[in-house]
Amino acid sequence: MGKNYQDLLRERVQGTFAEWEEKTVITEKELYKFVHTLKGTSGTIGLDALSAFCSAQLDILSAHNESTIPVHTLNNFKNRIWRVMEGEQDLNEFQLPPVYLNSLDEETAVLIIDDDLEFVSYVKEPLEKMGAQVIIALNGKRGIEQFYSVRPQYVLIDLYLPDMMGFQVLEHISETAQARQVITIITSVDASQANRVSAYQSGAMDFLKKPFDMDIFIPYLLNRDKMRKMIGQSVITDGLTGVGNRRHFDEMISYFAELSERSGVGFSLVMLDLDHFKKVNDQYGHPAGDEVLRMLGAIALEEKRETDHVFRYGGEEFSFILHGANAEKTTVFLDRLRERFNAVEFVEGDHRFSVTFSAGIATFGGSIETAISEADQALYEAKRSGRNRTVVYDATVRAKRKLHIIVIDDDTLIRTMLSEQLATLKLPGIEIDVQAYPNGPAFLDSDWYRPEEYYIVLLDGIMPEMDGLEVLSRLKRDVDQKNVLVSMMTARTGESDIKAALWLGADDYIMKPFQPKGIVTRVQKLSTRIL
Repeated sequence: MGKNYQDLLRERVQGTFAEWEEKTVITEKELYKFVHTLKGTSGTIGLDALSAFCSAQLDILSAHNESTIPVHTLNNFKNRIWRVMEGEQDLNEFQLPPVYLNSLDEETAVLIIDDDLEFVSYVKEPLEKMGAQVIIALNGKRGIEQFYSVRPQYVLIDLYLPDMMGFQVLEHISETAQARQVITIITSVDASQANRVSAYQSGAMDFLKKPFDMDIFIPYLLNRDKMRKMIGQSVITDGLTGVGNRRHFDEMISYFAELSERSGVGFSLVMLDLDHFKKVNDQYGHPAGDEVLRMLGAIALEEKRETDHVFRYGGEEFSFILHGANAEKTTVFLDRLRERFNAVEFVEGDHRFSVTFSAGIATFGGSIETAISEADQALYEAKRSGRNRTVVYDATVRAKRKLHIIVIDDDTLIRTMLSEQLATLKLPGIEIDVQAYPNGPAFLDSDWYRPEEYYIVLLDGIMPEMDGLEVLSRLKRDVDQKNVLVSMMTARTGESDIKAALWLGADDYIMKPFQPKGIVTRVQKLSTRIL
């Protein structure tokens, strides 16, 4: 289309903005109609960047909401319209400088709680190129759930969320975030002094104004990452439970391994995991779950000998190093710990409940990696055989954890390519099984689920017999979500599908088209979140 049509569109937009100024307020419904019309017209006459910008805004606005919006608050929105029309602003143009590629550890997880899909997409891509895992929540409730289940190192929280204020999210997570040294950041286009003060009073570590300048944000993030690591290196105690943290475990097991080689005195290693802990969080809330963890830590510290050491290994998993103790003495210690812990009656409102644990024991035989693997296998066997018990590793216990990678796609070629590539994935101590299904009903009607095993589901968003979103909804409703991760596969134009999938609980999404080899790396990173 010729430039004359673009000039006519500019005149129409300018006229609409002038009408708004005379009204002083407009309804959200009016704004939606304007953006919807602008999207269609701009795409037709070749202003693709403007059409894409409008598409992102439609995901946020409601076509039926009659609530009013002061026109003066739309100045930034109007300026962005003009800049995009003139080709001066395209959020997708940012290219991460090569020096920043893989500059973050593989364990780094960033949780973004924000309902602006354009902003989320803008930040997500460079962060993933830096090596981080990016988890997205489009409302506060989902964000709080993801915070406790994923355990991110960074949380970006938009000030104005669909279901609550960002300050309210902070009220739910700030205490635990501070104990874990999590970097919490409030983001907003409204960077007023009052909002900044409220953010810091609510427990945020930073307040960043939108839109982000990525050339500044990336060095800022690396600066905070360096600070976080320095703090972590100086702290050896888990802030929630009072026992040693994972870093301290790594240090102490190396120390006792060296001591064993010098003195000939070995040690027993215990891996312990709370049974059905997710149900505690789901039924009674995360504060109740934290109380369970604190109680186990307190009892363990009271029951252990001075020469024993207890650590919070991660989440609801604990580990013990018992110097000079054989498997029999270690079992006696765990029986004593179990008797006390099982007898505790937790109270949450009108509800009373108790919690049990499973444990695996291994004897150090010269290799730290082998001892951890054997204790972990014994723990897996204890959970597989009924929970609330202790299993000692021996030659008959070789219970590898099993990871099922499930591909659900009606495209035969996609299923075949992904299955072939994923079959090459190797994870130490993990048995991997790759399965493929042509549609949702074939998958859901199969006998696919075992509560003691682990699953990563690659789910196509659009299929003829049952829509991928319906499959996702049923999947998240019917199984324990702790051991199942779902990554939606969708075309880049399907932003509404992505948003709906994230609202329903999808853990990740993959844009089509993709390189099959890249999916292997993506699945490998996802596996670290459940294994």
